Amino acid sequence: MPGEDNAMTPPTKTLFIAALITSLTACGGGGGGSASVATAFAKIDFESAPAITGAVVEAALQSGDIADLIDADPLGASGEIGTLGKTGRYYLGKLGATPGAGPAGWFQAQIGPLTLDCEAGGTVTLSGEQNDPNTPTSGDSISMSFDNCDSGAGETADGSFEFVIDSISGNLDSGEVVLSVAMIVSNLTLTDGSGTEFIDGRVNVEIDTSQPPQSSISVSGDSLTVGEDAVTRTLADFITRATTDSGIAPPAYTIASSGSVMSSEFDGEITYSTPVTFEGSGDDNPYVGEFLIRGDGGASIRLIALDNVFVRLLIDEDGDGAEDHTIDTTWDAIRD
Repeated sequence: MPGEDNAMTPPTKTLFIAALITSLTACGGGGGGSASVATAFAKIDFESAPAITGAVVEAALQSGDIADLIDADPLGASGEIGTLGKTGRYYLGKLGATPGAGPAGWFQAQIGPLTLDCEAGGTVTLSGEQNDPNTPTSGDSISMSFDNCDSGAGETADGSFEFVIDSISGNLDSGEVVLSVAMIVSNLTLTDGSGTEFIDGRVNVEIDTSQPPQSSISVSGDSLTVGEDAVTRTLADFITRATTDSGIAPPAYTIASSGSVMSSEFDGEITYSTPVTFEGSGDDNPYVGEFLIRGDGGASIRLIALDNVFVRLLIDEDGDGAEDHTIDTTWDAIRD
């Protein structure tokens, strides 16, 4: 019914920008073979809208976490994935192949394959190929395979990831580079005291730090499955782009994203886009921007950032373009 409001209780604060490094998600690699089966779109109504919106926001943000594997510093690193990126650098250092700083630094080593014992149990196998011993070039790769690798600091990793450089240019010494990397993540499970995170899929990551203090990063792919504890979400045909300006205190950021999502939290598929780019500052949630989510029969949810605390959901249940319900709530409640 028009104008209906529903207050929701905010959960513990979760930083929007840190988790999303940005919800980067668009074209990626996948193949052919058997004929595909059409997936029904999810039903959107007043009751389901908050849960669907939360699942979409989280899926987009989780997809961006994958960029933390390379410790891609324009936008920082967070959570288990960021920790794993730093862990990878640590084990490379134990081989005497200490990578340089910044995202291109991973590829300044020719190694393995070699298997090492992890600090508190399990193993990690590392390998790397470098075409030119003096500089990273297109085709260079590095991979890590974890077998219940316990870091000794409360984190355990199982599964593997690989980076392959598609293209690279710029000044490696200063870190002002434009880097395009294919990332293949295979059944990677990361567990710490806060829970378990799962990632599987192939994405393209593009990082541009060539014009400091501005930088940008994007993540895109055909299919990526991300999970957290008992929840699993699969993104398809997705892309997310984020920029940051660290010349401002606190740094300013923008985020734009589109794709489709299927989730264990609801039946069917939805599509999403950001018709108005999100803008924010520092570690705060965005203070402006919109998510547009579409489901069965043209039904939709439009999330509007009112400021960095509050959001409004405009729900069109029948797809006629008119608002049927309004829910005023918070970023934290949506992401609970």
